[in-house]
Amino acid sequence: MGAACSSSPFSLSLPNHHSSTLHHPKSLPNFIISPSNLTYYSPFPKSLHKSSMNSPPKCSSSITTNSSTNSLKNPISDPHSIDSELVQKLVHDALVWSSLHGLVVGDRNVERSGLIPGVGMVHAPIALLPNSFPEAQWNQACELAPIFNELVDRVSLDGKFLQDTLSRTKKVDAFTSRLLDVHSRMLQSGKKEDIRLGLHRSDYMLDEKTNLLLQIELNTISCSFSGLSCLVSELHRSLLSHYTKPLGLDSQKVPINASASKFAEVLAKAWAEYSNPSAVVLVVVQPGERNMYDQHWLTATLKEKYPFDFIIYFLFLI
Repeated sequence: MGAACSSSPFSLSLPNHHSSTLHHPKSLPNFIISPSNLTYYSPFPKSLHKSSMNSPPKCSSSITTNSSTNSLKNPISDPHSIDSELVQKLVHDALVWSSLHGLVVGDRNVERSGLIPGVGMVHAPIALLPNSFPEAQWNQACELAPIFNELVDRVSLDGKFLQDTLSRTKKVDAFTSRLLDVHSRMLQSGKKEDIRLGLHRSDYMLDEKTNLLLQIELNTISCSFSGLSCLVSELHRSLLSHYTKPLGLDSQKVPINASASKFAEVLAKAWAEYSNPSAVVLVVVQPGERNMYDQHWLTATLKEKYPFDFIIYFLFLI
């Protein structure tokens, strides 16, 4: 379980739906808060208040809207029309919420921030407000998820194909080379595992010209951001509920993201399948891991929801 970042902060991530805010590359979020500055993006999507996600998507849950939120008037359509004082209030409340709820990463300006928990924390870069995403493409991505999962599973079982296909990559990428060496030794040993679990993150964007859903990346080595992404959706619901009148946006239409609990559930089930009390859940940590809190969210969820006697072991790479 590594901590590789998504290929883009504006991606729709499936399966298991890491991304709690659904983004469109031709209508980026109006504000991105980074630890160093506040950046404005435009154009703001005029259809934001007309989200088609009135019914729960197949692969996510949504809060049922009520009559009061359906009667919102004058939703914002231009980021430059938002009063600067309101923007600063939103930013302030977002930063406070992130600090109180653990939506944080290590601060690269603090030397030990990636080594010692609680040292040098800063809020994670986040979109200040959610964006809309077409329901049809969302459902399409959900339907593609099990197909890609099966594809990855089948490819993983073909050792020769993997070694041959990645042979050129091995020559120029040290990380891939090390992985292939480990894989090669496993093949030579003849050891086979009857029990396997894949946690895959498939990232998508909409093409501006064709409106087609295009895959950006299929990540098979990291289940990163399952913890932080859940918090982002909670943050957006909180902001929209407190600023319903000036923003005109419906907090009830922000989908619930349960990826952290779902990931913990499937890891616990995989451990149970081994029927071996000495089996461990191994967390592989990169040097100076600034994204450690995302990992801790997942491990903490495991410990709290499945308090049976198993070990979570952290392996620190050097």
